[in-house]
Amino acid sequence: MSTHVLLVEDDTDFSESVCANLEYAGYGVSGIARSGLEAFQLCEQHKPDVALIDIGLEGAFDGIFLGEQLAERGIAVIYLTGRFDRALREGREHAAGLLAKPCSLTDLTAAIDAAIQTGSQKQRASS
Repeated sequence: MSTHVLLVEDDTDFSESVCANLEYAGYGVSGIARSGLEAFQLCEQHKPDVALIDIGLEGAFDGIFLGEQLAERGIAVIYLTGRFDRALREGREHAAGLLAKPCSLTDLTAAIDAAIQTGSQKQRASS
């Protein structure tokens, strides 16, 4: 079973590139959300294992708020952002990972795999 990733990114070119790289690396992409609201809707339809979130989203929900909400729902959150300093200050407690844009495919897949591994360990510990 492959890991399913939701990408939350409002930059179309960047999101398409990341999506193609994730699929190349063997991950399933649950969807690309351009806003926090769209991300919530996609999570209801396809529960992803991991959400890659840009914190600088436009609209009612910024990426930090979205990440907190998704983490509470058991989805591993990785901030993939150009605002790395803000992610460190405000998102560190609930994030499974923090990556600065741009990042290599190696760093991205390592962060996803680590988030999944940590989540699996937490589930086993609570069982």
